[in-house]
Amino acid sequence: MVSSNSTVSSILARVLQGERLQKADAISLLESRELASIGSAADQITKRLHPESYRTYNIDRNINYTNICTAVCDFCAFYRSPKSNEGYVLPRSELLDKVRETVELGGNQILMQGGLHPSFTLEWYEELLQDIKRDFPTVNIHGFSPPELHHFTKINKMPIKTVLERLKHAGLGSIPGGGAEN
Repeated sequence: MVSSNSTVSSILARVLQGERLQKADAISLLESRELASIGSAADQITKRLHPESYRTYNIDRNINYTNICTAVCDFCAFYRSPKSNEGYVLPRSELLDKVRETVELGGNQILMQGGLHPSFTLEWYEELLQDIKRDFPTVNIHGFSPPELHHFTKINKMPIKTVLERLKHAGLGSIPGGGAEN
């Protein structure tokens, strides 16, 4: 049975006051659809217990800005070849709307990944990062898998250090480890 909003609110209020979470409460939270509220409470407790400037918990959203990819990975059902009519690049306004929705729900990070697009220059990615940071300066952009970063070096004929420095300067906050198996 899915817990009601008032049950979840009551549990979270008690936990925020310092009460220990009971097994029945944990089950109610797991069965609820109140992920943003639970995440917000967890973040508040974390900040109270660990006032340091770093966190191990984020409310984030995965945004795939393109599925056009030149790699042909056996395990990937996501990519489309550059000539496929199923390939897409998210319009910038749609991408920014997704970031806005995330922020409005209390999100503080965007995981941004896509395919290995054959024609996007580093400037395209820099503009993407700058657009996000202009509108959402406090959002951490956790973006671009190791294969994407390697691809950027090949397309732009630049060393990885230069690529990373430029992306960081444009607004990239951190990079994920996913995709390193390629």
